[in-house]
Amino acid sequence: MYNIFQRLSGITSFAMSTLMAIVVLISITTPLIPSTPTLDVSLHNVQTTKGRMVEQYDRTSRKSEYARLTFDVDADLSSMFNWNTKLLFTYITADFKSEDFGTNRVVIWDRIIRNKRQAKLRLRKHHNKYPLRNFAQTFEGIEGANLTLHINPVPYLGIMYDKQMLSIPFTIPRPVKRTA
Repeated sequence: MYNIFQRLSGITSFAMSTLMAIVVLISITTPLIPSTPTLDVSLHNVQTTKGRMVEQYDRTSRKSEYARLTFDVDADLSSMFNWNTKLLFTYITADFKSEDFGTNRVVIWDRIIRNKRQAKLRLRKHHNKYPLRNFAQTFEGIEGANLTLHINPVPYLGIMYDKQMLSIPFTIPRPVKRTA
């Protein structure tokens, strides 16, 4: 009746259709898996200085204001690992509004967490990893800012999504002028 190639084609088509349905079901349901991470971020100190920062790709010779933050992070993210979690990308942003550029979001610290053993973060008096500065070279006119912890679970299969977990407000002070 049917030859071997027709039967093999039918079986392969059914297997691929079933596999695609499972893939779609996994990618839709993974963000719905409950997780209860414990998080605490506290900000100790914010200092602003004026000067030139030497960066690899920044060749501007203008003086800018830079903010240096000192913060603590206590987090247990092990509950966010499930059978479909490859890694967690965690990062802290400083969000502020300026008159010239609207809303700014600057990443000041990040870490890749690859397994449950690394999922317990305990950082004490940690400084920002990346410089915090405004495009306008000054923080003048910026009244308030937020320090926000984001967690981005990277699945083996499915859509990446961003979880904004914790946000604390802070103010960026004016740099102290040195008197000679």
